[in-house]
Parts: sequence; structure tokens; C-alpha cells
Amino acid sequence: MTKKKGVTRRRFLEQVGLAGGSAAMYETMTALGLINLPEAWAGPPELPQGSGRGKSVLILGAGIAGLTAAYELTRANYNCQIIELTERAGGRNHTARRGTVLKEVNDKGETTEQVCNFDEGLYLNLGPGRLPHHHRRVLHYCKELDVALEVYVMETMASLFQSDKAFGGKPQVRRRIANDMQGYIAEMLAKAVNQNALNAELDATDRDKLLCLLKNFGDLGENDLCSSCGRIKCKTCNASCQACVSCSKQCLTCFEYSGSTRSGCEKPISVYESCQPETKLALKELLGSEFWTHRFYQSLEYEWQPTLFQPVGGMDKIVDGFVRKIGSLIQYDTKVLDIQISNNGVTVITQNGGTRNTIQADYCISNIPLPLLQKINNNFDPLFDLAIKQCKYDPVCKLGWQATERFWESNKNQIYGGISYTDDPITQMWYPSYDYFTKNGTLTGVYNYDENAIAFGKLSLEQRIITARQGALKFHPEFADTRLVPSDKAISIAWQNIPNEGGGWANWDPNSAGDAKAYARLLAPDRRFFVVGDQVSQLPGWQEGAMMSAQHVVEQIGGRRLLSVPLIKHAPNTRRLIHGRS
Repeated sequence: MTKKKGVTRRRFLEQVGLAGGSAAMYETMTALGLINLPEAWAGPPELPQGSGRGKSVLILGAGIAGLTAAYELTRANYNCQIIELTERAGGRNHTARRGTVLKEVNDKGETTEQVCNFDEGLYLNLGPGRLPHHHRRVLHYCKELDVALEVYVMETMASLFQSDKAFGGKPQVRRRIANDMQGYIAEMLAKAVNQNALNAELDATDRDKLLCLLKNFGDLGENDLCSSCGRIKCKTCNASCQACVSCSKQCLTCFEYSGSTRSGCEKPISVYESCQPETKLALKELLGSEFWTHRFYQSLEYEWQPTLFQPVGGMDKIVDGFVRKIGSLIQYDTKVLDIQISNNGVTVITQNGGTRNTIQADYCISNIPLPLLQKINNNFDPLFDLAIKQCKYDPVCKLGWQATERFWESNKNQIYGGISYTDDPITQMWYPSYDYFTKNGTLTGVYNYDENAIAFGKLSLEQRIITARQGALKFHPEFADTRLVPSDKAISIAWQNIPNEGGGWANWDPNSAGDAKAYARLLAPDRRFFVVGDQVSQLPGWQEGAMMSAQHVVEQIGGRRLLSVPLIKHAPNTRRLIHGRS
């Protein structure tokens, strides 16, 4: 009797390759640990030159993902056509400047229209406003498309935090809150360590080192007894603070937070006087303000850590870069009426003005927001259709001001870039990271989400300006002067009211099994129909996510990635990626 031989790993991989092609073999080897996943993004998809010759791709929507997909596919000679509903490319990458027209339709069906009245040369990013240093795809395309970048300032210690619940409603400079809170925490922990409260966790050497750290971390007490850190010796009895009752109170001052010049100087420095720390904020008021629940530590999250960048002249310069390369492929002002998919291709009916057209293509890529895609007549597979309907978009609003003077850079404020936060419904105020020391500038005076955005989006355009000004006055009394900050130069947007967008970003919940299942299904096509955008990436709300998604689909169409539904444990954590921890 002949003994059967087991299937070797090599033979197994050969069979996988024969059955599923190179993409199946690559992903199988990755799953078996035979190929290490790259630690960082290694570059755009590398499809063989000419591999797309004779194949057509119809792309629905000229957002960042649609533009990225078209750019990469045309490099491999795919015949691409982009259908865009509006008169402009870019989707939520939208920069307002003089002459920009914004049209909204609210939940009552009422239409409003605004025309941006900024002075020439000024702008405001209505959608994305910053590019993290680790978003390598978007930085790659900026370089390749000759989009000049400059530093975007996310955090300055001179920016403000304001709460109606504390400090008498008076805004506090960020460095005071940050350093005073850090000092109090360091003091309490140092005293606990010095009183042997953490003996179970720390030996004597580690306790000394932690005390040294805390004295530096919190800028704790300065006096003769504190010249050396650690378990301080009292001069009068030459014993540890723990054992020497007569001087224990003196020794404990080595671990007291009495204020710090890190929080700023009480009076300006002169030749007669050095920097003396401001009076420390009361711990009770700091806690009462609940500042940490209002994105105070957002800049510590990975997506917002320095260094961040922005395109010189506005975020839409990225869109302009793509349009310079592939703008001839875009058909504007064209509505998609019907999508019919088969195993061999896709048929789409469109309307431009009064003319209907039927377009057939080998593949179709949709960059249409999922809540809007589901409203288009289609023959989607039931599970694919269910996944599309699972996705909801978040409301989000912005309002921009033009100021005739850059008062935030004055001797009083000294704010250059960065963000001030508040518990007022306006939520935050962004200061421009460009054109420092010039005459005028623009501010993002409202950027809010959730219930605040819903309420703000229901206001009339005039009421939005009044509400935004009331909130801004809590930061800067200069907003009381309408000559300095004129209402007729303000512009606002409620993304949930923009007909071709329906919201700011896809709201995925990592704790929802339904969201995980839907997200996974959308990473695979329905026959020849693919979905792209930050909405189907692990970075919802970010342009990097849109490009990541586009490259994923390009590799699927090019045979470099499996078409099967992947195993996904969790949907993206939209709230953490957009809001940070709060």
C-alpha cells in the first residue's frame, strides 16, 4: 500500500496561485507569515505599464479618492472617465475664497445661497484643513503634483480655553491650564511617593528616581532643602523627612507646586525685574471647568501631533494638482440616475442638463457618499446594498470670519496659529497659520459636530453669524466691533445640508458588529462595482483615508489584491479619529 504524501507548503501555494492568481498567493503568504507587511507605506500601486490597455473604468464622483484612482489607473493605460455631479472637483476638499458660491438645502427643503466676500488673497478651508506628517500618501501626491506646503500650527501655548462653568467665564491662556494642572498632579503624586504610599510598586531607588522626575515634570518647590531631589534630608536633624517630625513640613515644601514661569510671567520682563510666575489657578476651578472634555488634549493624539502641513494658498491646491493632470477626464454637472452591474461590466445612466446618456464600462468606481449612493436606482447585491445602508454620515458645521486687523497677534494676545477651545456651541476657533504680521486675515470661528452642528445647521445664515459672534466674544472682545470683524464677510457651511455630500464623514462605531460587517463587505466589490473614499478606510474624515481606499481598489482592479470580503474585527473608530479623546 502506497503512503499518501501530505501537501507541502510550496505545493499548496502553487495551487493557490493557479486558482486565484498572484494576488491570492501574495495575501496567502502574508497570512502565513511568509511575507512581512511593510512597516510604512512604500509608495503608490505599481501596475505594469500598459496593463489597462483596452479596459474602461467609469468613476462616479471627482472627490479626492476618485481623482486618486483615476490618476493611478491612467498611468497603467486604463481608459478612465469621471462623472461629477457639481461644477467643481474635490468633494469635501473645498476652499472658500472671494467669489465662492455655497448652496445648501436644509431638512425643510429650503434653499440658501452664499457668496464668499473675502478680500483677494484670503481663504478658508471649509473641509479638511491639515496634513499630518505621517500621512505619507497625501504628502507623496503633493510632491508629485507640485503642491507647495507650509507648516500648519495645531497647538500654541498662547491659545485660549474658555468655560462658562469656571474662571468667571474669563478665557484662560492654555499654558496656565496645562502647566498648573501638571504641577498639581505632580505635587500630589510626589507627596504620596514620599510618604511611602507606593512602596508596593516601587523600591527605594525607583522612588527616588520618580521623585526627581516629578519635581522636573511639575516644576515643584524651589528652596535650599530642595537642591537635591529624591528622599530629601532635613538639615536640622539629618534624617529623612519621613522620620524627622520637626522638619517634615519644611521637607514637604520640596514637593509643593506654587506656580511656575512655564505658565507665563506675572509682569513683562525688564532690565529691572526677571520673570515671576503668575498666581496659580485654583485646583477646584481647573477641575470645575472640565477642560479635558473639550478637546484640550486633542493635539496629543497621533493624527494631530507635530509636524502638520497645509498647502500654500488653500487645501484645494491638491485638487488643482490632480485637475492639471487628469482634468480632461472629468464631466461636470452630471447626475447619476441608474447603476446596473453584471459579471462582465457596469451600465450607468447619467443626465447632463436635459440630455441622458448610457455609459458602459468594464469597471465602475463610486466615490459618492454612501448615504447618497443608496438613493440611486441600482441592482446591488442584497448584502452589498445592506452594507451601504448601514453607513451614516455625521453633521458638521464651520463658519469663517475675515478680520480687518490680525488682533489675535497683538501684544495682548500673541497668538500665532493654533486653536482655542470652549464649551460654547461654537466649540473652537482656528487662527491662521500663514501670512503672519500682515494686515488682515481669516479665522475659523465655528467648527462643531453632533447636536451643536445639527442646531447650527438649522439656523438662518444671519442667525449663524449672530450665534458665532456671541461665542467668539467669550474669547476676544474685538468681535464686538463689526468694523473690525464685519458680518458681510462671514461665510458658513453645514455639510449635512450640502446636497452632494450629506455630512462631514462616515460615522463608524468600532464596538458595533453591524458596522464591522458592513465595513468589511464594502472593501470588496459587488461584481465589477467598487466603493472608494475615506468612508471605506481606517481614516474616515481624512484625505489620507480617501487615497488609501483608492489605492486599495486600484490594486484590486489591477489583480494585485484579492476581491473577496476580508475578515475585519472592528470598524474604524470615527469619533477618536475626528474628535480625539474627550
